Amino acid sequence: MMNEDQDKIDFSEYENVGDELLADAGGAVGKKLPDDMHPLARKAIYAIDHFSNWQGRIACLLVVPIILAMVYEVIARKFFIAPTLWSYDLSRMLYGMSFMLGAAYALMRGLHIRADFIYRGFSDRTQGRVDLILYVVLFMPAMLFFLKAGYDFSAKSFLQGERAGDSTWAPIVWPVKMALTAGVFFLCIQGISEILKSWYAATRGKWPV
Repeated sequence: MMNEDQDKIDFSEYENVGDELLADAGGAVGKKLPDDMHPLARKAIYAIDHFSNWQGRIACLLVVPIILAMVYEVIARKFFIAPTLWSYDLSRMLYGMSFMLGAAYALMRGLHIRADFIYRGFSDRTQGRVDLILYVVLFMPAMLFFLKAGYDFSAKSFLQGERAGDSTWAPIVWPVKMALTAGVFFLCIQGISEILKSWYAATRGKWPV
């Protein structure tokens, strides 16, 4: 028979596992940035992270109409044999909007998927240098390219009054394309905050948050 001591499980080694999955895993919201950080950098990080926090909270409200549309469709189809023309289109458009509009919030919280099994073993200074290089060389140029392309894409759609050609409901699609472009713009803004955090880690040897 297992004794009482053997039956106990030590959870101490798991205390920090999965922190990156929590909505408070990153960002400067509700936290104090180091005093040795440049005042302008500190203000910029606070302002951007708080903006992304509230913008993400508002964007998450799009989940409500998605759920309502899908529930209505299921009830109408299964119980009244009256499938709708609009629920699928509405749900997929709102999902795409919520995904892109919430991307900056996810970046701020450190919730984007990353293959960091090697990165985790680096020192804070090395992590900061890696992140700084990747944000400056890859992330920001790509986001600026997508922002320009998205602006042209959504502006053309708006001017043409574009409608979905793959749907019998044929909803207008320019609001969705504008939301996608806005999501990229918010990612660019949040990228500035991440660059400032990475710069601090690269030069000070510790992360500010």
